[in-house]
Amino acid sequence: MAINGIKAVIGDIERFEGLCTRPMFGGTGYFVNDAMFLLVDDNKAFLRGGQTLTEELVEWGCEQYQYQKRIGCAKVQYYNITDMHAQERTRVQLLFFRSIEIAKQDKINCNCHDRIRDLPNLQLSIERMLARVGIIDIAELKQAGSSESFKKLQQIYGLDLNINLLWKLEGAIRGIHFSLLEHNLKNSLLSKVASRGHPRS
Repeated sequence: MAINGIKAVIGDIERFEGLCTRPMFGGTGYFVNDAMFLLVDDNKAFLRGGQTLTEELVEWGCEQYQYQKRIGCAKVQYYNITDMHAQERTRVQLLFFRSIEIAKQDKINCNCHDRIRDLPNLQLSIERMLARVGIIDIAELKQAGSSESFKKLQQIYGLDLNINLLWKLEGAIRGIHFSLLEHNLKNSLLSKVASRGHPRS
């Protein structure tokens, strides 16, 4: 099922209130109230799993999405429902709503983290490093942004601070593993800190 199948999937979700799109993983992410539930890439639609929904999608034979990085690939919790939608449209329409609720709950859970160390990619040692530059909670980290936080850390720990920390901070703010950051985004972040020297890779 190629383009016509994608059009049918998109046609079913276009009426959702609060729907918006953003570039994600080299494809297009579909969000409701800032919670992503669907990914379209290479003329295929991938539904966000989670909880028992993942088990159902796997049992149905939905292939897991693999994000191609510059080196290797990474699997994320999205499953190809293009053919399933063509054969079981009513069932998939119900799965859309389940996926959206899971995505919303995951976003709430992420926002409920009290400690920096609880964010993806981060740990106690990084939390303590950030505290030394006056960033003591998640709100302050998000307000400062990854590049400004990294530059503050450079003032204490030196200009050769490992660049992976910049990626980890950005991933933490976005709620994803740093390996999933796109190359263009990394270049943009790097340009913001490069004026202070060349971070160690």
